[in-house]
Amino acid sequence: MELRQLRYLDAVARRRSFTQAALDLHIAQSALSQQVARLERELGVELLRRTTRRVEVTEAGELVLARARRALAEVDGVRADLDALRGLVRGTLRLGGVPPVGPVHPAALIADFSRAHPGVAITVREDVAFTLLGQLRDGGLDLVTALVDPEAIDGLEGVRLLDEELVLIAPLDHPLARAGRVRVDRLAGEALVAYGAGSALRDALFALVPGGRVVAEANELETVRELTARGLGVTLMPRSVVASHGDRLAVRSLSPRHTLPVSLVWRAGERPTPAAQAFREHLLSTMRA
Repeated sequence: MELRQLRYLDAVARRRSFTQAALDLHIAQSALSQQVARLERELGVELLRRTTRRVEVTEAGELVLARARRALAEVDGVRADLDALRGLVRGTLRLGGVPPVGPVHPAALIADFSRAHPGVAITVREDVAFTLLGQLRDGGLDLVTALVDPEAIDGLEGVRLLDEELVLIAPLDHPLARAGRVRVDRLAGEALVAYGAGSALRDALFALVPGGRVVAEANELETVRELTARGLGVTLMPRSVVASHGDRLAVRSLSPRHTLPVSLVWRAGERPTPAAQAFREHLLSTMRA
């Protein structure tokens, strides 16, 4: 049994896909499959059950993963402690994030960090907040930027970076586009373009418009913007995301005003790796600049 095989097993289990795990690990899918199969033969049990649509972890696989993840964490911790002792910032950094909100674009932030710390290999994963926070709890990510309040999430902690204003976006010819500000109660009965399950923006939308009439759903902000601009319905978005789209969309403030927190989140009670600590400091210093 090799640590490499345990790391491969962990990657497939987290992603529920050999294809996605191979991309994350930067290896050929065939090599990944061979190593996992070798581990199964050595242990004499089936660890992963392959179906036509996804990969499921067997009961034996869950038992092996529980110990494997502890072993991998200890090995990674040794490297991190030695790097910290030498004053080095290197290793891996696994980030989960949302599309740009607030004054700092995530791509620029990550690129600046990478130039300052070329010894850190960075992986960025985008998904809905529920999925990313679950991967953070499981140890699959080091840090997550999300539209959540860190004090309201079990097992995680973080720092609230800013509050992002939620605004209504509507087609230019929509009746609500004629209003200066839109009362929240006027959204009742409107056709809504909603975000996918697990999205913080979806939760915010239905908190303000309970029982809303959904006509379309999408996970990508760009798709939601486009469906709205083409007249399918209206929705809510962070102001910074739509600030430059006023030529195609009506962007209107809500009454009363509503905001969502933008936070950087990590696992509670766990010492960060040097790379994660350096990125936290980089992000906070950039926000203060």
